[in-house]
Amino acid sequence: MRYWINRRARELSLRFMYSLEVDDMEPKVNLQDVKLDINNFWDSNPVTNYYMLKRMLISDQSMIVIGCSLLKSGKVFLRVVNLSKYNQIIEKSNNIKNFKNFLKIYNANEKIKTDDSNYYELLRDLFDNSKKIVTKNIIRDKATEIINGCIANIKPIDDQIDQSITNWKFSRINAIDLNILRIAVYEILFSKGIPVPVSIKEAIVLALKYSSDESCSFINGILDTISRRELQYCLLYTSPSPRDLSTSRMPSSA
Repeated sequence: MRYWINRRARELSLRFMYSLEVDDMEPKVNLQDVKLDINNFWDSNPVTNYYMLKRMLISDQSMIVIGCSLLKSGKVFLRVVNLSKYNQIIEKSNNIKNFKNFLKIYNANEKIKTDDSNYYELLRDLFDNSKKIVTKNIIRDKATEIINGCIANIKPIDDQIDQSITNWKFSRINAIDLNILRIAVYEILFSKGIPVPVSIKEAIVLALKYSSDESCSFINGILDTISRRELQYCLLYTSPSPRDLSTSRMPSSA
């Protein structure tokens, strides 16, 4: 479950940071203003559809989210169905892919165009076998953590990126690529529990979706340099690891 939560959180973080246009050379960002911006961002990006048709482990059971809505408290209401029961029901559909799209459109309260009345029968069957739960908005919480971490550590993050560029200037990195790098470098240097190769891979996934093939190799090269530097620095310390500290102990400048 953590895999897709982190991926969606990175996407939302990228969209927010791109809209914020964080200037690396002005690290004195008013975090209170950022918090206000984040709240406004969530108002227009409720993220409820990110949960749809995702698998979650609830009380040691694999469940599928078939409905989601945002509550005034900031938590999310989820309607979930046991995975095996879900598979049994959707297999009755003539076109499973179209039925899944139907579920997403229905949850978004958008106008549905379908002549297949069987979809509503299957939907009723799913609802009859569903459970209702209320939980934290874990995607939004994770994205907020990434955003705040990047903003709070913007200077050392950008210093590491700047030191790792060859045959290019920091100022010439486009905004999308720069913010993809910032998210990945934040994870590599400051975040706990995410293996470095995963952070690099996910950065490339973001680049493939939001940037270009050329950016993928560019981003991969910079992150590889930073990760090898971090590893070498970690080898100088047996305990604790730099990633276990509140801030990275890597030098911010050469």
